[in-house]
Amino acid sequence: MGRLGLWLRWSIRDLRGRWALVLAIGLVLAIGIGVNAGLGSMESWRVASNDASFAALRAHDLEIALTEGTSAPAGSLSRLVRGIPAAGEVEAAEERLRLPTQVEVPRPGEESLLVPAEIVGTPLGPDGPAIDGVYAESGRALRAGDEGRPVAVLERGFAAYHDLPARGALRLPGGRRLRYVGLGGSPETFIVTRPGGGEFGGAEAQFAVLFTSLRTAQGIAGGPPRVDDAGLRLRPGAPVGTVRHQLERALSAAGLSGEVTRLSDDPGYRVLYKDASGDQQMFDIFALLILAGAALAAFNLATRIVEAQRREIGIGMALGVPPRELAIRPLLLGAQIAVAGTLLGLALGLTMGVILRGVLEDLLPLPQMRTPFELGVFARAAAIGLVLPIVATAIPVWRGLRLTPVEAIRVGFRSARGTGGAALAKRLRLPGSSIAQMPLRNALRAPRRTLLTVVGIGAVLSVLVAFMGLIDSFVATVDRSEAEVAHGNPERIVVSLDGFRSARAATRIVATAPGVAAFEPQLSLPTTLSAPGADGFQGSVTLLDFSSAIWAPTLASGAPPTPGRPEIVISEKAAEDLGAGVGDQIAITYPRRQGSAFTEARAMVRVSGLHPDPFRTFAYMDPSIAAPAGFSGIANQVSVTPQPGVPEGRIARALFRDPAVASVQRATATTQFVRERLDDFIGVLRVIEGFALALALLIAFNSSAISIDERRRENATMLAFGVIPAKAMALAVFESLIAGVLGTLVGLGGGFLVVSWIVNRTLPETLPDLGLVVEIAPASLLIAAAVGVASVALAPLMGARRIRRMDVPSTLRVME
Repeated sequence: MGRLGLWLRWSIRDLRGRWALVLAIGLVLAIGIGVNAGLGSMESWRVASNDASFAALRAHDLEIALTEGTSAPAGSLSRLVRGIPAAGEVEAAEERLRLPTQVEVPRPGEESLLVPAEIVGTPLGPDGPAIDGVYAESGRALRAGDEGRPVAVLERGFAAYHDLPARGALRLPGGRRLRYVGLGGSPETFIVTRPGGGEFGGAEAQFAVLFTSLRTAQGIAGGPPRVDDAGLRLRPGAPVGTVRHQLERALSAAGLSGEVTRLSDDPGYRVLYKDASGDQQMFDIFALLILAGAALAAFNLATRIVEAQRREIGIGMALGVPPRELAIRPLLLGAQIAVAGTLLGLALGLTMGVILRGVLEDLLPLPQMRTPFELGVFARAAAIGLVLPIVATAIPVWRGLRLTPVEAIRVGFRSARGTGGAALAKRLRLPGSSIAQMPLRNALRAPRRTLLTVVGIGAVLSVLVAFMGLIDSFVATVDRSEAEVAHGNPERIVVSLDGFRSARAATRIVATAPGVAAFEPQLSLPTTLSAPGADGFQGSVTLLDFSSAIWAPTLASGAPPTPGRPEIVISEKAAEDLGAGVGDQIAITYPRRQGSAFTEARAMVRVSGLHPDPFRTFAYMDPSIAAPAGFSGIANQVSVTPQPGVPEGRIARALFRDPAVASVQRATATTQFVRERLDDFIGVLRVIEGFALALALLIAFNSSAISIDERRRENATMLAFGVIPAKAMALAVFESLIAGVLGTLVGLGGGFLVVSWIVNRTLPETLPDLGLVVEIAPASLLIAAAVGVASVALAPLMGARRIRRMDVPSTLRVME
């Protein structure tokens, strides 16, 4: 115990002398552990929150949705459900009505807000809708007494974006008014998406959803009570597939066009769960890179601290101290780093969890948030933190104890082995004096140490480059889509109608608006595109004249559809996903109009051309095919070119008076709300990016501090022979610069590989409707290079004071 006490006291003395370095290395390790622990919990948190939120609001199991723009008499969908053989498996069913419209929101002191909207009408029970309930985040929820009254709950994301109060009044087309009594949402608006916009959130920025009673919605629609949607909850253990198949057959038999979908088919549902899984894969990559960078850095730094004490180990062996006792002191140093890194890492992981919870609450407006402490994730991170520093110190101790005392005492250039980089350094002829050659020779004499430093810096910089590259890729993709939609007519406006109307009626509606220079009625149909051997997907086919002076899609390859022939132009992304090219046949499923009824039809069409828009959901055909589909002379939107200088808002307010107008917005509205979604996503990346940047700076500082400690005898020797401290510092800067440049090159290459992997492998699962391009802007590369090179190269300047005040005789003393 006497000798053990001696080593413990000596270790405590070492800690007092190196506490800043031990703490700094522990912090390097802590960032890797903390980020890994914090990010490792994200998927389980999100899935648990999703499950709890859908269960709390009694989300539907199946939904009957009639084709957009069509409806059925009230009660018809309920009778259809009761008429299927498996009706006993249906626990509850509710008819609903969804109305596309516009809404004007007064804002005191500002111009009123005019945006597209959707009114969702549902029967109200004591707790609001019995299926797909509506919660209130502020204000109050809907109740049975609100049935038929002009009151609603406003979707909370839209209200939050525009900073609206919990209660207020709204104005609908035709002068009708609606009062909202609370801010909230339902299972289908946890992530607000828009028809034709693909599976993206962020639509709440310019799209309002209003929840009200079914009778209120039917009164706003006017005419006989009608419905276009029904939600069903099934008994536990019910055969969902069987019930769905029977409902589809019943729809077809009733002459109704629509689809029966599961909850998992809802775009918002898919986004929530796909995001949780896809984002976790991406976060795992980032967490692994950061942990690898931190681990390599901690391993390298701890190893170098012990190797710097090798002379003391050699002196101990020369004095006859047993090797196992000589190992105690450096191993205790490793234990100190392990304890400091683990405790700091766990604390940082808990802190990061709090930060990420706040980000999730902003990103995912769910009524239920579940963020339990993930013991397994933190235990795994803690084990890494405890084992790694001890292993990092044990390896050089084992190597040192295998040497003879004379070899262990030897320091400086004499300690370099005669192989590898050290041998090359001895034979390499470089210009300049021996002092000028020292930085490169020092890097070559210790290739393992240099490699670990380079890889550690490169791993962390890979994260920074990957973050910036992801953002650049999203921005470039959205810019590409916006350029395609706006080409030739950047001010183009799309006026969407509340349903299918005659082209003459659509023309009369738009012709009354002041400031309209030109317009063209168009027909847009919801469509499913599919091909043999490929998964189908939902999109929209717009029938338009490719010779139109207002707008037509550009063609990346192929030709416009031939009038009168079943030909289609799809996006390059759609062609890739369907495995089809120009000249190939694909299948489309679309609504066919037969009198006042709609049925679902399927046809094979030839791909005549490909357009470059990254969104795969947009497809185009010639107007001549409208007649076979029963839509001759029918339109549901109008493409408008405003007069020069006429703003979009002026036309929108002029058309707001007409109840037939559902929305007036720029053609680039889809790219606008994708940008909004991107801003939310970037918020999560910025949190991790900050930790990665801090880690890069810490690695640079620690590497520099240990280098100065390792070179203290060499620096003292140079100072003793008259080399000024500034030159000694310059040599340290140039040696660090070598590692910084190499690490930056590794980081830039690694970051590009990470971005490519995420864009090509992970994000297609999360965002299947968007064809992302891989792009890293030159500015991002310059920023990453500046961080990598400058932080590492300038870090030695922090040790300038130690060199200037160095006690040369004491440093050169062989024995203490």
